[in-house]
Amino acid sequence: MKRLFSFLLVLLAAGLSVSARDISKAALGSVQYEVRYLWGGINSKVADATISLEEGSWGSQTAYHSHVVIRANSIFRLFMSADYLVDSYLSKPGREPLYFINPVKRNGQNGKYEYIYDKAAKEIRSNTVLPPEAPVKATFPLDGKTMDLVSLLQYVRFQDIPSGGKQSMHVLMVGHSIAGTLFNEGNDTERYPGKTAERFRLKLTERGLMKNGAGKEIVVWCSTGTDRRILGLEVALSDSSTMVVTIAE
Repeated sequence: MKRLFSFLLVLLAAGLSVSARDISKAALGSVQYEVRYLWGGINSKVADATISLEEGSWGSQTAYHSHVVIRANSIFRLFMSADYLVDSYLSKPGREPLYFINPVKRNGQNGKYEYIYDKAAKEIRSNTVLPPEAPVKATFPLDGKTMDLVSLLQYVRFQDIPSGGKQSMHVLMVGHSIAGTLFNEGNDTERYPGKTAERFRLKLTERGLMKNGAGKEIVVWCSTGTDRRILGLEVALSDSSTMVVTIAE
């Protein structure tokens, strides 16, 4: 369950991310989501999420700062010793990934999943700290196609993939690079009646994002208005269970 919320966290962080173009003021601010777990006849709300995107700074440069917090409800709190947090930064101007961190608790100690985008070295440095294991470091190419899930899903929000098009990507998750393809499946007139929404599908070819290999397909709905809001997403956790995220009413 902890890995489920960690996985959800990085998905949601993208809900207020940006693209390689300037951000509309309508895209700034906070959005509240609710998270539901569907399993057979069970449809249970398991968490609330708050996501904010504001203008800020990273080091000495101006940046966009996205902050996410997820709080589990009722009995599911037993599976989480603390709220889940993510902070990510993108350059302004340029909207290129700068930094990503997801602090975690492991065996009562502080750990983290961290990605540092080094433009000068043309590499992404990954730091995974999960006590009591020794820290694990890795590097990945800074090629515009390899990025953390936050940076990838921000491409969904202000993407340049035409309807029916696709783009090969590598997703960085828990210190690994996972190959996949992002598809723009066009307008979805049934999912959100009265709204114009595009549907995107991320298919991973090697394995899913979950520890057990699940989560190989992520479906995301994005509004086509000036805010380009992430309206919702779904992730199949098994043949019979699904995680559904929607904007809170």
